[in-house]
Amino acid sequence: MCETDVDPLPGTPGECVAALEELEALKAHLAARQVRITAHLDDLQPDASDRSVGAQVALARHESPHRGTRLRAMACTLVDDLPHVLAALEQGLINEHRAGTPLGDRALRLAAQRIAMRLDDRAAVKRRERAHRNRHVTSQRRDDGTTQITATLPEVHAAAIMQSLHTRAATEKNLDGEERSFSQVVADLFVARLTGQVTATAVPVALNLVVSAEALLGDSDEPAELVPMHGGAGGPIPASVARQLLTCSPDTSTRIRRLFADTEHLVAMESTSRTFDGLLRQFVTLRDRTCRTPWCNAAIRQHDHITPDHAGGPTSATNGQGLCTACNQLKEEPDWTHTALHRDDLDPHHVQVTSPAGQTTRTRAPDPPGLAPPAPTWIEESPGHWVLTA
Repeated sequence: MCETDVDPLPGTPGECVAALEELEALKAHLAARQVRITAHLDDLQPDASDRSVGAQVALARHESPHRGTRLRAMACTLVDDLPHVLAALEQGLINEHRAGTPLGDRALRLAAQRIAMRLDDRAAVKRRERAHRNRHVTSQRRDDGTTQITATLPEVHAAAIMQSLHTRAATEKNLDGEERSFSQVVADLFVARLTGQVTATAVPVALNLVVSAEALLGDSDEPAELVPMHGGAGGPIPASVARQLLTCSPDTSTRIRRLFADTEHLVAMESTSRTFDGLLRQFVTLRDRTCRTPWCNAAIRQHDHITPDHAGGPTSATNGQGLCTACNQLKEEPDWTHTALHRDDLDPHHVQVTSPAGQTTRTRAPDPPGLAPPAPTWIEESPGHWVLTA
């Protein structure tokens, strides 16, 4: 890709503000253009599912498939149902976020909910029942060594949980010698009650830790990698913390599966089974770490044959990839293809994804700890057609 000259920055505060306003209006206009093109793409593929069209939008905009589906839905809504909102976006009067949530602040949304309930009580009840059926718990790792656990529950249950935690926390906070903050007491109670232990360290835990031999022996401070096996939160951890986990007290009953990444790439494995199971399943998870779909980054839920089993694809590390449930279902949509590109087991594991519109994007399995990540590069596969590899 060729570099372009950078325009000089404004010279005064007033010019900075004026430039920001001008650029914001331009962004809004371009966002409106994306909306119209997205809706037109949807019209051009009447037989394609919403998920398939949304995934194509996601690839083009470097977003996750879930986000792409939402962008497709928003575009169709603006074009078909909210033309005045779209016009305001084109004129730069509102931004893309505001166009996606035209009701604005919380007070207006609550007012709209009250009106909807008043007009159609039965539909509101069904919506609540559907939301209650979709209750779930998720976790998302943060960058500071903590994890955010989110539970989507009926409001009555959520209120009972918070009231119970706060009531008990207020009692413990009043005890002599209690130095924890109220929030810390609530968090510790949350862990203790879910694990059934007074202290969370008494709970048996299985961790999957990918660590270089040098870091394990103390000769390197290269961070290790904590890899979830059941949709939990993983990511890098300091080398000193990894060594501490590996030498922790037997009282914690912590079982740690250590994979020494002292070679350039993890060793491949084969299976005679039609399904990914046992050590091969663990290997693919440890190698891929998150869903292999570009820009998805969701937790691995399913282990997929890149070349399908019914098409003769083997059950092997070379032909395997970790995907979330939604992306694995998307792969079965018409005209979506995945192709393994690497030549042998010692090469980095590359997969090329091709959409119904002819988009091609490559994904690369992350390197084990201890190796410098490759710099992203652009490859011109055909005149004017560039592919980003990383």
